[in-house]
Amino acid sequence: MERRPIVRHTDETEPLPCPLGTTRRVVTGGEGGVANVHVITVAGGRPHYHEGYDEVYYFLSGEGTLRMGGENHAVRRGTVAVIPRGTVHSLESSGEAPLEFVIFGVPPMSADDPRFTPRRPETPEDGPCS
Repeated sequence: MERRPIVRHTDETEPLPCPLGTTRRVVTGGEGGVANVHVITVAGGRPHYHEGYDEVYYFLSGEGTLRMGGENHAVRRGTVAVIPRGTVHSLESSGEAPLEFVIFGVPPMSADDPRFTPRRPETPEDGPCS
């Protein structure tokens, strides 16, 4: 995968619907060769894990709870969470406002790659909110 500089604007990236919110895939599909960068706005998220990549969440707004590795963690603006591949995690907003956060997915990969799709612990597949 070729590494190259990229500059993108979130407000010029179309939002895609996902369960309980939207995702903006600002840098995705392996572009740049460093990380996928997605901006997510959701009220919550179902328990899931990723087989193919690690995630770093950086929270921009909202307050809520990140459940990860069987523990609950309070999240708010400025929170950073590191989620290694294979770790079951879920989110829930604690107020009226949704959670907005940036996901840095490493290594970068296409949404068509089967390893990209979130997996639910009980079933082999979940929705496309990454």
